[in-house]
Amino acid sequence: MGNFLVVIPKRDEAIEAEREFRNGLRAAREIRSQSPSDSVEREWGWAASFSRQNGSGGKIVTDPETGSWLLSCGTWFHTDGYASGAEAQLLRRYLLTDSLRLGLELEGFFVLVIGDARTREVIVITDIIGSCHCFQRPFASGIALSGSSLLLAALGENRLDRVACQEFFYTGNIYEDRTCYQEVRKLGPASVFHFADGKKKSEEKYWRSADVEPESLSGERAIDALWDAATRAASRIHALHENSVCDLTGGYDSRVLVAGFLGAGVRCPTAVSGPPDSADVRISSALAKTLGLRNLHSEPMEQISFDQLQACLPLTDGEYDLVNYAQIREIHKSLSGEFGASINGSFGEVARGYWWELLFPGIGQRRPLDAHKLAQRRYAAQPFDASIFPASERLNLAGHFAGVIERTNTGLTHFPNTFQMDHAYLTMRMQRWQGRIASSTNQIWPCLSPFMFRSVLEPMLKARSMLRWRSLMVRKMLAKFSPQMANFPLEHGFPAEPTTWKNFYRFLPLAAYFGEKVAKKVRGKLGLIRTEHANNRIEEPRLQLWRDERVRELLVAQKMKLGTLTDTKALESFLRRSHEANFTYGDQWARIVSLECALQAGDRSRKI
Repeated sequence: MGNFLVVIPKRDEAIEAEREFRNGLRAAREIRSQSPSDSVEREWGWAASFSRQNGSGGKIVTDPETGSWLLSCGTWFHTDGYASGAEAQLLRRYLLTDSLRLGLELEGFFVLVIGDARTREVIVITDIIGSCHCFQRPFASGIALSGSSLLLAALGENRLDRVACQEFFYTGNIYEDRTCYQEVRKLGPASVFHFADGKKKSEEKYWRSADVEPESLSGERAIDALWDAATRAASRIHALHENSVCDLTGGYDSRVLVAGFLGAGVRCPTAVSGPPDSADVRISSALAKTLGLRNLHSEPMEQISFDQLQACLPLTDGEYDLVNYAQIREIHKSLSGEFGASINGSFGEVARGYWWELLFPGIGQRRPLDAHKLAQRRYAAQPFDASIFPASERLNLAGHFAGVIERTNTGLTHFPNTFQMDHAYLTMRMQRWQGRIASSTNQIWPCLSPFMFRSVLEPMLKARSMLRWRSLMVRKMLAKFSPQMANFPLEHGFPAEPTTWKNFYRFLPLAAYFGEKVAKKVRGKLGLIRTEHANNRIEEPRLQLWRDERVRELLVAQKMKLGTLTDTKALESFLRRSHEANFTYGDQWARIVSLECALQAGDRSRKI
């Protein structure tokens, strides 16, 4: 399904809690323009589910003997071979076992919510990364759960979270359990939560990445294990979604994705987006043609309207850049008219030692990860304007993220630094950035990656560091199992196969590639990246949107809901400068627009 709302009352507060549930359904109609597709009502809990925009999902199943019920968000697979759509069978399995065991038996991108009539509890099981988002909000008469932070915020008055809002405005993401609202918090990954009597009673992990024994797989064993797991996952996805489409760009991860499907005997159509002359599009089209696969190309939108931003709001909760997501939404709306699911290569980068260049020359050493270096180089690396917040409340972003990284990796400092980097990357970036995009897109139609299956992710995490460094593991795997794809050039001109004395000349473009990376960093520090973009013929969306009267009305600093959080005069100056073509902080401007849209939508829903 696309989303859900569950309310669990405190003892003797059922009438008031039910009123909150009804208010939530009204807010959903106002914010999402959507009524529930199914619902169950018990004196110990109320639940409503909402189907995706393509009409899939949305059913709540009930056990006739016990009265227990189950709803699922996202896409799940059980080790016994059944998957999403067989929720009745999954509920029977739960009733015969325990929730921790059930969590270990599942793979995919999902949130499960189970109402156990035997114990009068509501149990939530999250996927191993927490990519399928689920939030909680306590209130006077109970607690509410939903896949939408905005819907929970709209249940009553709320206060903005100053830390979360600064994270969002400066980086585009929110971390740990935060949302933009102090009252709303995200549930963590790989966990089972028990709720009863209007509160969370317990929380327990069913899976920990530290249990996978990093550095325990080497050479051919690691390569074969990853290939076998990837092809099995592709087969399972195809069995559930025969009419799916796979991403195919000019890089490694989507290439490995398509190779896995081909290795499973599945010939999926492929899709790519970008300008026709971009390397991604050229490589994708040529590679698909070589493989005999259909390739669909989506060009960038030349115009982005305020109406399109508003259409993105119920999908993203305003906690993802609406201007950026408008392009993503258009692509998926178009593809969902023909196909049943979107399959992507997210998490494939884990097999390639992502961000490990920050560990050089000590890659794989058993010493604490340099949290300050990682924070400075990856999480606090974008240019931002902190002036919009009062000086006394501004975050030291590098110091703040160093603290987040250290808390995330608590108890892991005795592991190789590569594993610590993987854990921070998965728990922070992929859970919140990739997870927000995936949770938004899942409300349009099913979307998932086989590389976040536990059976696929674990061989990556177990593989020896030197095998993953510089993408060697995936290059060797492609060369062994898909030589045609390994031989085909990547976006930067060199092939996806390992370097040998026979093909070393094909890797000469690497010199230009690394030279451009250095030049790009220098241009970024000099503030020249935006200038280059401004020279493109397509006008920036920010300048297009400013011409809309509704945007001008939205962004009057003295009237904005964000006024409780910001320095009004500084915000007014920021917005005035954003009219200029060479304005440096266009991404930050878009995030301010996004959250202000959400705040005003939530305020309107509360006044109904």
